[in-house]
Amino acid sequence: MKNLLVSVIIPVYNEEEDIEECLNTLQEQNYKPIEIIIVDDGSTDKTLEIIKRFKKVKLLKQDHKGPGAARNFCVKYSKGEIFVFIDADMSFPKDYIENLIDPILKDKTGKIIGTTRGLEIIKNTDNIWSRCWGKYKATRKSVREAKAFRSIRKDKFLEMGGFDSRYGYADDQTFWLKYGVRPTVAEKAVCYHKNPETLKSVYKQSRWIGSSHDYFWLNVPLFNFLGILLAFFLSPLVIPLFAVKKCHENKDWIIFPYMFVFMSARYFGTLRGYVNKILWNINVR
Repeated sequence: MKNLLVSVIIPVYNEEEDIEECLNTLQEQNYKPIEIIIVDDGSTDKTLEIIKRFKKVKLLKQDHKGPGAARNFCVKYSKGEIFVFIDADMSFPKDYIENLIDPILKDKTGKIIGTTRGLEIIKNTDNIWSRCWGKYKATRKSVREAKAFRSIRKDKFLEMGGFDSRYGYADDQTFWLKYGVRPTVAEKAVCYHKNPETLKSVYKQSRWIGSSHDYFWLNVPLFNFLGILLAFFLSPLVIPLFAVKKCHENKDWIIFPYMFVFMSARYFGTLRGYVNKILWNINVR
C-alpha cells in the first residue's frame, strides 16, 4: 500500500531569518510523498527571494490577512489527503512528519481526525527574552489541554470549514473552539520552534494574543473598560507575581530581573490587545 500524499502548508510573513532552515529540514523528511505549499501573507523582506531557490516548493501569494486565512487559501491548491501545518520559524528531525501522522495512518476506526506534536523544543534560548517564554512546550503530559492541530485529514478539515480567522492568534484552535474537537497527541513527534527575541516582538505577540481572547467580560459594555482600568492600576502588584510564577514554572530564577521586564511587556501588550478587541474587534498581529 502506497503512503498517502501529505500536503505541508506554511503561511509566511517576513520570515527571511528562518524559512531556509525550515524548508531544508522538510525536504529531508523520511516520509514520502509530501508536497510543500507556501502562501506569502504580504512579506516585504527577502522571504520570497529565499523561497524561490527551492524549485519543488509551490509558492502562492495573498494580501496580509493572517495565518488562518493563509492556510485556508493554501488548501484550495493542495492535493494531499492529510494536511500538515507548519510555522516558518520551525525546524524538524527527519522523522517528524512520519511520527506526526502515524496515529492517523494506523487508525482503523476513523475516530482520529488529526494530531498535534508531542514536544516542541525552543531553539533560541540563548536569547534572554526567548528564555523568559520558556525552553519547551510539551503536550505529552497535558493531553487534555491539546487544542491546536498540526495535522488533520483533508476530508475532516473541509467538513469543519477550515480555520476561522476571527479567533486571531488562536485560529489553529478553531476545531476545538467551534466543535469541541481535540487532536490526538503524537507523542514521538518532536519539533523545534523559536520564541520572540525582542521586547517589541514580545509586546506585539501579547497584543495579538490579547485581541484574540474571547472572555465574557470583554463583551460587556462599560464593565470591560472598568476591568482593563482596574488591571492597569493593579499592574505594580500583579506583574511581579506573574514574574515569580513564570520563574517557578521555568525553574529558572537567575533571569528574574529580566522576567519582570518581560512580564511588563506581556501584560501591557495583552491589555492593548483587549482595547483593540473592544473598540474595533480586530486581531492585530
